[in-house]
Amino acid sequence: MKSLHNQLEWCNKVQWLLGLALTLLLAGFVLFGYRPTSRRLADLQMQIDNKRRDLTSNLARVKILPDVIATVTDLRTKLEKFDKQLPKQQEIPQFLKDIDAMVRNASLRGVAVEPALLPLHSELYSEIPVSMKFKGDFLSVFSFLRQTEEMQRLTRVKDLKLKSDDRSSKPGQVEVELSMNIYFSEG
Repeated sequence: MKSLHNQLEWCNKVQWLLGLALTLLLAGFVLFGYRPTSRRLADLQMQIDNKRRDLTSNLARVKILPDVIATVTDLRTKLEKFDKQLPKQQEIPQFLKDIDAMVRNASLRGVAVEPALLPLHSELYSEIPVSMKFKGDFLSVFSFLRQTEEMQRLTRVKDLKLKSDDRSSKPGQVEVELSMNIYFSEG
């Protein structure tokens, strides 16, 4: 019977050893297999989330790209138009011819145009002050001023003095003193 009792004890010890070995194997799997893999999986999931956020952000940026292209095209058109309006040289004789044609169209009288002798220079452009005096009826003066603003070259009226012409027998006659600048780039 001793041998049966020994065998039973031996089987019980083997069972405990197998249980302990299984517990150690399970603990080793959790410590050395499952936890590092879970950590790596969590890191990969975080990277995926970051990449998705980046993708969403980039998609939002790409959506505005057509608007940006349209704005750039519009600005290039405006720049080309600006370059056309800002001559490379003074072109005073041409400016005086244009003014003379506008004066004749508006039927103005007593016209005196005096461009400054020396241009004023700045970093990006130069300007020449021009002073003018003339007389005419109010509608003709208004027409002339509108034409100066619509000139192809870049001009700006800086000062305008308008007063009634008391010496004229016709109503609506005015005397005008006008200071304007014409611009050009030297290059």
